[in-house]
Amino acid sequence: MEEGFAVDTGDSSMPTVGHWHPGKPVRKWWGLKIDKHAKRAITAMRCSSCGFLEYYAP
Repeated sequence: MEEGFAVDTGDSSMPTVGHWHPGKPVRKWWGLKIDKHAKRAITAMRCSSCGFLEYYAP
């Protein structure tokens, strides 16, 4: 497993897919330092029987 964090790049008027970013979050005065090429889109898989969710960042 690799350490990382979830990135919210959307706003309330335009929904977007969440992203995962490797490493620890680095805070800057404008927000978090993000490498656009390192982030991965998050996908979710749901069990149709019990509703269990698993998230992946392929």
